[in-house]
Amino acid sequence: MPMRREGRYWLFFVIVAVGLVLSWGQIGRKTHRVLGADPIQLLATEQPCNPATAPCAALGGDRALVLGPGSAGLRLRTAGFDADSLAVRELQFISPSGDRLATRELPVLPDDWVLDAIPKDTVVIRIRLQASGEAATVAEFPLRQ
Repeated sequence: MPMRREGRYWLFFVIVAVGLVLSWGQIGRKTHRVLGADPIQLLATEQPCNPATAPCAALGGDRALVLGPGSAGLRLRTAGFDADSLAVRELQFISPSGDRLATRELPVLPDDWVLDAIPKDTVVIRIRLQASGEAATVAEFPLRQ
């Protein structure tokens, strides 16, 4: 028995609808994986900020990073972090064009680091700390105003 014209239209729309549902489901799952892979908590840096001359803080929630002058470079202190559970302790030195000049791992210390040997053209120091199973905490400190 041949299919009527209305039946063909219904079949076409059902096939299109099923295809859209399946494709959007795939996109949704992939987007969730990509966005959920590395969530971050961006700390707000106080303004004006020039850590070479005076301590300046980056705050967010129950966490804080303070970067200021030290005896042999810049001194970084943390508050609200469990130092033993920090899996990632990373410094990124950013150039005026936004490129990374260098990336360094901070040594395993309680909550106090001295940053020496800062690359010459660095205009921003980005600090990324992450405890196991938690969102990464990121703060950016400008070096020149």
